[in-house]
Amino acid sequence: MVDHPLRLDAYLKRIHYDGQLTASVETLCRLHRAQVMSIPFENLNLFMGRPIQLDPASIVAKLIGEHRGGYCHELNGLFLMVLQDLGFTVTPLAARVFNGETFGQKSHQLTLVEIRGRPWLADVGFGSNGLIEAIPLELESEFPQHLDTFRLRADAELGFVLQHKLADRWRDLYAFSLQEQYPADYQMMNYRTSTSPTSLFTQHIVCTFSTDDTRITLYDGELKIRRLDETVTTSLEGKGVYRETLQRCFGIVLPPGTRLQSPHSLFSIVL
Repeated sequence: MVDHPLRLDAYLKRIHYDGQLTASVETLCRLHRAQVMSIPFENLNLFMGRPIQLDPASIVAKLIGEHRGGYCHELNGLFLMVLQDLGFTVTPLAARVFNGETFGQKSHQLTLVEIRGRPWLADVGFGSNGLIEAIPLELESEFPQHLDTFRLRADAELGFVLQHKLADRWRDLYAFSLQEQYPADYQMMNYRTSTSPTSLFTQHIVCTFSTDDTRITLYDGELKIRRLDETVTTSLEGKGVYRETLQRCFGIVLPPGTRLQSPHSLFSIVL
């Protein structure tokens, strides 16, 4: 057992989970899916003038106590606490996200889980194209998950590359090695991601959520809902529409009059 402020019963209630809790593949995959489909990916704190804090108490208070979401370090940080509490063998990892042209610096948190000698990749915090369930660390095998299919390929320099199949084309998501990361490593990644004017997350509001048949993404003032056979995009206009959308699509309740604005972005809105 690990000493942290997580109350397992509160977490399980938050993700609507009542299944088994043994350190098994079934538990890992079911918990993974339940968290992805209960706690949204979101960076709203950066547009509310609030820092992203990665200490366990802050993560638990925000994601469970306040019923909010978070981005990778918060979401995977919470999941790491849960896996440790349940007795799983875990190794915290870091990935370089593909930006369309190349792989950037290490910025993304994920977790390697070993079950009966077999390694699994767990990542509940990548957003709209991320894993729904954990996958085995197996090269070139395809893993269909709801709307998406994933696979891992080897890279001579970077280790492993997670790919996502969209419109019959494989696209790189991120690259990672099996080098263990420590809290101080994530603090440095989080500082850059949450403060740099060149960071996506200081420039744009991003909220994502997954259900059994949809991938929902809010990007500044545009809401995109992707289903198996169609993608519908809507501009959020009109008084109260943005706040209502946050609550309806992502379960995020913010008080009327809340201002969302970043010093590195032209996007600004009063809820």
